[in-house]
Formats: sequence, structure tokens, C-alpha cells
Amino acid sequence: MRRGDRKLKYRPELDGLRAVAVISVLLCHLGTKTFPGGYVGVDVFFVLSGFLISQIIAGDLEAGNFSIAKFYERRIRRIVPALVCVCTACTVAAAIVLFPHELRTYASSLLAAVFSVSNVWFAANTSYFDPAAATQPLLHTWSLGVEEQFYVFFPLLLSAVFRFDRRRIPLLVWSLIAASLALSIILSPGYSRSSYFLIHTRTWELLTGAVLGLGLVPSPVSKGQREAAAALGLLGIATAVFLYTSKTSFPGYAALVPCVGTALIIWAGGPTVVGRLLSIPPMVFVGLISYSLYLWHWPLIVFAKLILVQPFTWPQQVLLSGAAFGLSVLTWRFVETPFRRRSHSASSRVKVFAAGGASLGAVAACALAFLALNGWPSRFPTDILGIEAAAQDWSPKRVECHFDGSLSGDFDKSCVLGAPVEPSIIVYGDSHGAELSVALASLAETRNESVRELTASGCPPALDFTYRDRPQCPAYNAKILKRLTALPPKTIILTSNAVAWTDEYSKQFFRGLQGMIHALSKAGHRVILVGQIPPHPNQLPVPATLARRAEFGKKPANYVFRPKMQKLQDLDAKLEKIAVSEGARYISLVQALCDEHGCKAEMDGKVLYFDDNHMSVAGQKVMAAKLLAPILWPDPIAAATKTGDAAGLR
Repeated sequence: MRRGDRKLKYRPELDGLRAVAVISVLLCHLGTKTFPGGYVGVDVFFVLSGFLISQIIAGDLEAGNFSIAKFYERRIRRIVPALVCVCTACTVAAAIVLFPHELRTYASSLLAAVFSVSNVWFAANTSYFDPAAATQPLLHTWSLGVEEQFYVFFPLLLSAVFRFDRRRIPLLVWSLIAASLALSIILSPGYSRSSYFLIHTRTWELLTGAVLGLGLVPSPVSKGQREAAAALGLLGIATAVFLYTSKTSFPGYAALVPCVGTALIIWAGGPTVVGRLLSIPPMVFVGLISYSLYLWHWPLIVFAKLILVQPFTWPQQVLLSGAAFGLSVLTWRFVETPFRRRSHSASSRVKVFAAGGASLGAVAACALAFLALNGWPSRFPTDILGIEAAAQDWSPKRVECHFDGSLSGDFDKSCVLGAPVEPSIIVYGDSHGAELSVALASLAETRNESVRELTASGCPPALDFTYRDRPQCPAYNAKILKRLTALPPKTIILTSNAVAWTDEYSKQFFRGLQGMIHALSKAGHRVILVGQIPPHPNQLPVPATLARRAEFGKKPANYVFRPKMQKLQDLDAKLEKIAVSEGARYISLVQALCDEHGCKAEMDGKVLYFDDNHMSVAGQKVMAAKLLAPILWPDPIAAATKTGDAAGLR
């Protein structure tokens, strides 16, 4: 372990690198299409943090005055004041804006943030790119959890090895990097959620910075080396920011690009073209406020989404960015800076620990109060809560009858809903079929009939269709198709979240869907293909959106939303073409729910969705009665007048 004087000097280009990181994250989260991989800014922060903190530890160890109490005092001064400030503001906003179940979820995430386990909480409750993440004001605190957990064990481990045999430090660090990177590469494809959030697959990123901070690699020997390293490093970060998307398997191999890029810029040192560019005053200033900017930007975006619903326009993006920067400057000036000034007295350290504990304790107390009040429903009128309650109107058979997308799903384990008779109707699809099965079963039961539910999360009824998170789908669908083709003729209703599958795998999905319809029709079954449910914008749940609007006197029946209509209509036409080409019947939900003004979220007094893209049981009952019942159980008189035509829904 070496520590040269150069490493102790202030390096303005590193603040500039922080600016690159935080601006990338901000622009990505605002929804700008140019920066789809801006989330890698967090990885840049990890490498920088590992470098700077390991430098501090190494300096104290070399000087013989390393103290874990002093180390954590620094962390408290650096992290806690701004975090408490932002969490307090978020909590006030949450108490005003969020509905009871949203507030309960927020309170749980707030407790996790207080105890530096946000990453564990989000790994257990959502995915970084899941729709639910869009309404989590504290989602971004997962990265603080990773850092703080790293700084629980790393200083102690480094100190112990330094005292025992400092020559073993390189072996320790490189071994940890190898183990963590291997886990990241191996686990990311199949365990994307835990790999993204948890420390075991992120430790190597912080240690990549620590390798430089501890002097475990030789310094550049020439100006040419420095220039090339810095340029290549900036190119690596830019490549990830501009070319990665939410579909990129991450961290894994992909994280090497921004992390190694960051390390190359640090390794190159300041006197390079890239270093001078990063050292210009505006970049340095943004770097100085980057922690506060990171804390503020995401809650502002979340609460703005909840209120505005539609994707941000560019003026709204500018306003949100300005608000984030303004709050960040104020927080940096009046919260961060004063609290980071150190006093060397023992009493001061005690006060820091006491103040940090008390402030975090106060925030935790608010979270516990919200949980004890069950989300504080008395804040809202009963009729508003009634609208929002549709968020719980999913299939009561989801746990019992809906497969989780694994190969454990099997025809013989599937549920028969409705009357206790052999079903003549089968609903076969992904999660979009779960509520449809229950809705159809309620209609079938009145006719002494039943419905078999064959639904599996993330597995649309498409032959040989596979993707990163569900490699088992082809085997599952092949197994189900084999049983279906062996049955006597039935009515098989196919349904899926086609928008999701055609976003990246359109050719594979369309080919697989057509193959499935062909095989089922050839086996003698009557096939009905139900089209795409129009997705609600910004991945926001419909019930809460309708309820928030109702607070301002706006009727749910008058609400229309505008998804990407041309794309939705093109998809609808393609699905209809596939169905007709194979002799299947097509039911268009787009034609039933949308017109030139937009799409409906409420009909016949029923909230049609329970989230942003799944219909509620009530919504599916409305659709089933109006669109499917006339086909499944045609009334001779009604059939003669064609009252079952979907156009009558407008």
C-alpha cells in the first residue's frame, strides 16, 4: 500500500467527474431519450467514493491515527444532514399526496433509508426498472445503502490486515474484487433484482476505486499514457450513458465499462485534456453540490409524475431541473457545508453522533407513526378512498392459480373457476389473463359453466419466445401446448401484454404468437385473441391517478389518457392481422376503450385498472360482458342485430 503526496491534493477534475455522474442520472430519470443509460452515474459515484474513502483510511493508517469513531463521524457529517433534510421534505409531501397504501409503502422505505438498508428493501419489494419504482420517492437511496454497508466492513477489514500484515492488503483487495465481480457476472442474468441492489455484486465497483486510492497499481509513466487513459475513460462512461438502456443486463459485464472508465480518469490524473475539461468552474460547482442534487432530483420527479401523469414535456423537464438545482444549492450551502466543518474535540464527536442519531430517530418515528396509522386514511374523504381502492382489485386467485413464470407451472396444477364442471373455455396468457379468468368465470358460473386459467407471469402464449428474465418460457409453453393439442375442441382465449414483448422482441413475439394460434387452430380449437390493454402513461397506477383528480372535483368518467396512440394502433392492427390470418377471432381493447381524444380509465362506474397496465377484476368484467359474452354465449336476437360489436362501446 503506497500513498504519494499527489493523492492528498484536491483534484478538481474529480468534482467534474461527479458532475458528469449526477447530470447523467438526472437526465436519465427525467426521461430524456438521449441518456437512456444515465443510471450508470451511480457506478461512477461508487468508484469515486471507493477511491476517496480508501485514501483517507490509508492516510490515517500510515500516520498511525486511524480511528473507526473518527471515520464514522466523517460519514455522519457527510451523509446525514442533507439526507435528513430531503427525507423530511419528502415525508411532508408524502403525507399530503400519497394515498394510504402508498404512504405505508413509503413509510417502510423511509425506515429502510434511515437504517441504510434501502437496497435490501427495494431488492425485496421492487426492481429499479419496474413500474412500481416510478412512484417510490426514496428509490434512489438504495445506492447510499450499498455505500454505508461497504463502509461497515471495509475500514475494519483493512485496518485489521494493515496491523496484522500490510503486505497482504493487495491480496485482500484483489480477491474481493474477483469474487464480487464474478458474482455480478454470474448472477445478473438470472437474479437481476438482487444483483442490481445488493452489496455482494457491487463491492467490486467501490474496490475498483480503492485499488487506486491504496496505490495498488503503478502510476502512469508518460503524458501520452495519461491522455490516452483519460480519453478512453471518458469514452467508456459516455458509451454506457448513451447506449445502455433499461434492457441492458446490469451490473454484470456491462458495469465494467463505466467503472473502468472512471478508474482510468482517476488514474490518469488532472493534467490532461479531459482533466482540464472536467475542471472548468461550472463542472466543479455541480460536482460540489452533486450529493444534494442526487438526493433532491428523484423525489421531485416522482411527485411531479404523480401530479402531471403524462410524460414530461421539455419545458417541464427544464423546470424540474431548475428546481432540483435550486434546492441543491441551498442544501449544500446551508446544510451540507456547515455540518461538514469539523471540530477536533471529543465532546464535538459525541455531539455529532447524538445529533445524527436524534435526527434519524425523528425521521424513523414519523415512518412508524404512518405505519401505526395504517397509512392515515382519515386524510381523505370516503368516496376518494373508494376510487383508490381499485388498486387492490386484482384476482383473488393470483396466489393460488396464477403461475410465477417458472417451470413449476403445469396444466394439471391449473385452476378451474366457475361451476364444478369440465371447462369448455380456457384463458391462456401472461399476467394479463389472471383477472380476465376470474371475470369470465363469474359469467360462466351463471350458465353452469367454468373456465380454466392457464396464466404465467412474464410468459406470453408465444412459441419459442424467450427473454433475459424468463429463459424457461419456451419449455413452459411447449409443455402447455402439448396438453392443449391433446384436448377435445375448446374455446381458447389468448391474451398478453404485447406492448412489453414487442418493445424489444417484436419479431420473435409475433412469430411465436402466430405459431401458437396456428397450432391451436389446427388442433380443432376455437381461438380468440384479446388485444393489448392500453397502458397508462408514465407507469402510474390508474386508481390513484383518478382519485387524485377527484380530489379536485374532476370526475373519473371524464378522464382520458393518451398513450403512444400511433404505436398502439399499429400494434393492434398487427395483432388483428395475425389472428385473422390463422382463422382466429380478434377482440380489440384499443377500439373498445380509445378514440381520437384518448383512452378511458373508467366505464359503467368501474375503475378499469388496478395498476398502469393490468385491468382490475371489475374492469375485466365490464370488458368480458360487452366483448366476449356475445361471442361465447350468443343470444339469437342480439346476434341478429350485432349488438356485440365493439364499436358500441364508444
